[in-house]
Amino acid sequence: MGLNAALRRFAADVPHVLVAQSPAGTAARLAVENVLRVRGWPEAASPADADLLVVTGPEDPGLAEFFDQAWGQVPGPRARVHVPGADDAVGALDEGKSALAAAEPAAQHDSHSRPSRGGSDHQHDPSAGHGGDAGAHHDPGSDHQHGHGSGEDLPGGLAMAERGDDRDGLTLDQLHVPLGPVLPAWPAGLVLRTTVQGDVLQDVRVAGHRRAGPADAFWTAPWHRADTGHAVTIGEATRRRAGAHLDSLARVLTVVGWPDAACRARRVRDAVLASAPAAQVASAWFKLAGRLRRSRTLRWLTDGLGVLSSEEAAQAGVTGPALRASRASGDVSARWAIWLDELDELLPHVDDVGRLTDDVEPPRGQGGSAPLLAVLPDLLEGTEFATARLIVASFDPDLAELTSEELAAGFLDG
Repeated sequence: MGLNAALRRFAADVPHVLVAQSPAGTAARLAVENVLRVRGWPEAASPADADLLVVTGPEDPGLAEFFDQAWGQVPGPRARVHVPGADDAVGALDEGKSALAAAEPAAQHDSHSRPSRGGSDHQHDPSAGHGGDAGAHHDPGSDHQHGHGSGEDLPGGLAMAERGDDRDGLTLDQLHVPLGPVLPAWPAGLVLRTTVQGDVLQDVRVAGHRRAGPADAFWTAPWHRADTGHAVTIGEATRRRAGAHLDSLARVLTVVGWPDAACRARRVRDAVLASAPAAQVASAWFKLAGRLRRSRTLRWLTDGLGVLSSEEAAQAGVTGPALRASRASGDVSARWAIWLDELDELLPHVDDVGRLTDDVEPPRGQGGSAPLLAVLPDLLEGTEFATARLIVASFDPDLAELTSEELAAGFLDG
């Protein structure tokens, strides 16, 4: 067996999988994550770490170029599959494994098909300073990629914007770097258009792409069904709200670098959404919650970051857990601690067969995700990449929740 054949066989047996989700693809993404966990396939931290790119959710032309850019940075042997819905996950991943085993050797494939590193293929790794390539893309929808300032293209394709004073008064180069949407533990469809000096975000605009409407929002589906006259139980809505909190919590734990705890949170999430009995999910949850509350390291990593005061939250229209966290310390620690407290209260009631009423709020509160997007720029400006990722994960806005009125009001700038 030649070396190339051995590499293909090794990659196909336990592929590293990069999941790229459209905003309406939450159900498909959850199904894919479930299969990956059962099979023991690791999730890739970046395109360069991936063997298999999995795109979840309905086709979204606004995101296609981002997904293509990520695909262009996956080294061979590689494969790409599309998972439109949750029921397609197993078949698509099997197809991807077979395609990966039959993929062309890396050297031939890359030399003929990958874009030039000096062209549109560059990525920048916000989680690892300048050492990797996850999450930052050329933004197909942005007019801030070329032609600013000196108009000089740096190696790797990032456009130099201009020079400016940093927070210490030094004059340094500024770059325009869009973050997202293909980034682990990142809200689907979200793009942050940033101006960066070193690793510090100097200017942030919230953009993104979302074709679907609130009717396709997975986490608020029970409330939408109730609004349209369908009978929905408290237990059904509670399971969805608890699942959303656990999904957001797993993202924070992923970003802080605690994969074991993130995996456990996802396992409880999947049990809740799969209608496991309340006693079963509560038992698993309380073990994890105790571990998180006892972790001094977790608090040390998240204390004092992204502080949103109660006045600022109220002014922006923030509701739900983020508002309640703002009445405590208002930082990342307060936001994940609120999820823990609410999960303690929610999980014993996931079997409640009473009719859903207006006093049961959706996962992100009655105000939804638009106010969460509105507060991000002020909280992110002046932070470093890793901190910015933590702050975003602690709010975890869902672009699928945005209404046409909120889009018209400019909550997504582009």
